Amino acid sequence: MRTTGAAVSILAMLLGLAGVVIADVPMPQQRGNQRFELEWKTPPTTYLNYKVASQAKVDPLEPLPAGAIDTDPELSYAHFMGHEFDDTGALHDIHTPFVMEDLLIQLGMQIPDKKKCAAGFNWDRKWNLERLYDMPGIEFVSVYNVVGSDRCGDADCVQITGFHDFLAPDKEPAEGSARWLSFHAETTAWFNADEGRLQAVDILLHAARWRAKATKIAAAQIDYHWSVRYEFADDFDSTAGRYLNDKVITAISKGAERLSQLQYGDGGWPYGTRARGGTALALLTLLTCEVPANDPGVIRGFEAMKGMEFEETYSVALSLMAYEAKYISDVERRAYLSEGDDKFPDFKREVSEEDRKQMQALVDWLVENQNQTKNPFWNYNPTPDTSRFDFSNTQYALLGLAAALRCEIKIPTGVVGKLVGEVVNYQQADGPKVKRVIGYKPPKDNSRKDDGRSTYAGKPAQARGWAYSTKAKWDRYAETTDAYGSMTTAGLTCLLVGLDIVDQMDAAQLKEEFGSQQGYEKWKKAATEGLEDGLCWLEYWFSITRNPNKGRHWYLYYMYGLERVMMLGQVRRLGVHDWYAEGASVLVTIQNSDGSWGTMPDTCFALLFLKKGTIPSRRPITGAK
Repeated sequence: MRTTGAAVSILAMLLGLAGVVIADVPMPQQRGNQRFELEWKTPPTTYLNYKVASQAKVDPLEPLPAGAIDTDPELSYAHFMGHEFDDTGALHDIHTPFVMEDLLIQLGMQIPDKKKCAAGFNWDRKWNLERLYDMPGIEFVSVYNVVGSDRCGDADCVQITGFHDFLAPDKEPAEGSARWLSFHAETTAWFNADEGRLQAVDILLHAARWRAKATKIAAAQIDYHWSVRYEFADDFDSTAGRYLNDKVITAISKGAERLSQLQYGDGGWPYGTRARGGTALALLTLLTCEVPANDPGVIRGFEAMKGMEFEETYSVALSLMAYEAKYISDVERRAYLSEGDDKFPDFKREVSEEDRKQMQALVDWLVENQNQTKNPFWNYNPTPDTSRFDFSNTQYALLGLAAALRCEIKIPTGVVGKLVGEVVNYQQADGPKVKRVIGYKPPKDNSRKDDGRSTYAGKPAQARGWAYSTKAKWDRYAETTDAYGSMTTAGLTCLLVGLDIVDQMDAAQLKEEFGSQQGYEKWKKAATEGLEDGLCWLEYWFSITRNPNKGRHWYLYYMYGLERVMMLGQVRRLGVHDWYAEGASVLVTIQNSDGSWGTMPDTCFALLFLKKGTIPSRRPITGAK
């Protein structure tokens, strides 16, 4: 039986989708009365990676209007953990905003709610994707058809076709606003029933959106006329401890080798105009990856850095962290990477006089260039009386000062107390109430059906995060926030490092910093509550395949931030998630063949995550609120 596009439109109306425009295109020929059992079987802790096997522009259905921009497809891999989608293959809303890779492969991931179905089975799905990254939200309807068995590569699969068409909004958008003008896609997917996952999907896309005018960006129509094929590339069981460990060791070795190769002839690793910042980040990473301090490349790097100007907060703070890394012994690294219950031991840094002099100058610069009158944070560059700041620069300044303190270089009082108090003030005032998981026993068979056994905190916490440089907001009705992963890790880093620095103050210093014991106790209570709720935000929005609430923007920067917070707080699991095993499974899979993860900084961030490069604070988080 051959089903026409008109018949599909009738089907849509019968299913309650009257008013939906379905393209008048033929459905594929059905193949007998075959019956199939379709079920996603990917365990929550397994990582899936799909490569772009091909992508190309195709001719538009109609001539483009004058001024329209006909885009080239520049898609990369699509990936997700098993816990990030439901049993029908729909990605959970909590992992928005989706990027184009997510949007397209999402169309091909779908299987019916009905577990057993025959060839010719049809079903529909209505989509309301309110949050896409760099694109307007969109509504469309999909009509799917189970065609029959088919080979895809070496796998026996079930072929499923889909037709996906735009739903115009009930209310006409404001003139000039960003909006979709059209959207039509056709998909042919091959579902591997034995493995319980998508094997491949072909996508034909014809879509157009209106880009609103913005600063330095003209309004324009953006067109997408693409043919794309995704194919299953790899999966990784994050619970495979020994196998994962072997992969991590190899990835670190290849990554560090690649990073060494990127060193310039003058000894530096410039990143754009940031000569000191790039060099300091590379040195910190190589030393963390156990490249010895007497390695010729490392020696040349520090020599080159001596002649570089103090460019900005990032570069100065990273320089302090790199200097400290020269003096962290293998014994110390083994101690804080061990998973025992022993108290974190103290280690003395035998810093040379020459390095101590350099570090003191860096500390003086940070203290002098902390914002003074408008707020207690840090900006990129020294600007008298500026109110401009962000939590990214601020966290690095504190990390640099903490590194100096461990090297017995004193920092003055008055730097941390007020700052941490203001960090708490910029945290979301409200958020979803969640009982944090404080104990977890994984399932025995790593099954999608078994969630394991969780122990919850007695009192609910509120998932409250941070934005870049404004007070984060929470819309309780839409259940959305402008806080996001990498800035929430930045806010938490400020709290963890600030609390750790204050814990090392004597009575006289505490009095100078807070005025009284009562003032100190009030400060500590607010900081600790902010810390607990910030960790609750990370647990609630948890992802290691995207920067939560920011898509792929600053993704590997977020991954290093996640590692930093987990190591500072000595957190083995974040809720039910083994954050390190899941994250490492992703990173060893997406590493490029040359050993990099893209840019030089991204390569450093990935290596610092894999190596667990952050030194823990002396106050582990119990999570027992």
